Amino acid sequence: MIEQLRSVSTGSPVEINRTIVGEFSGCLRDVVNGMKFKNHRGAAKYLGGLLSRRITGDGVVPGVDVHAVTWVPTTARRRRERGFDPSELMARMVGAQLGLPVVRTLVRADSGEQKTRSGAERWSGPGFRGWRTHYSRVLLIDDVVTTGATLAAASGALRTAGVSHIHAAAVAATPKRVAEGRETPRERYRAAA
Repeated sequence: MIEQLRSVSTGSPVEINRTIVGEFSGCLRDVVNGMKFKNHRGAAKYLGGLLSRRITGDGVVPGVDVHAVTWVPTTARRRRERGFDPSELMARMVGAQLGLPVVRTLVRADSGEQKTRSGAERWSGPGFRGWRTHYSRVLLIDDVVTTGATLAAASGALRTAGVSHIHAAAVAATPKRVAEGRETPRERYRAAA
């Protein structure tokens, strides 16, 4: 299943569009989990390739619609344990395939992990700080969308850093979000971020 989600105008100067490759289940879930929990760096490169193809398939024009690629950083503890940040590796692959610079524009402001939190707790965290960038149109890479809280927080930090257009791309969305109708193909929605 391929999902593409695009926002309608929120009245703010920031546009946020989203592309999601598929549902977080089956083989896609296995590859993502292999990357995140078994330290398979090759999986990050493979998933970055999937993201690149889906993004361009959705009509996003590198250099026009987006000028740079960034990522949602993992916690410092997870990065130390793995020796790498999966979203950063995917972002670097996407940047190389789309011919775009990859820039670190976000720093995680807390050390808590989202995966162990309830839905309400997810919306109160994580926190991010954005670094100023001269790129106004940014492609934001993440691995899995569960509640949307992480992308909302990261997008808010990018907005504070001066980004006016954000296209978020994730490998997968959880089946629960799809079943609840919150993440349906080609659905228009008002961006919370």
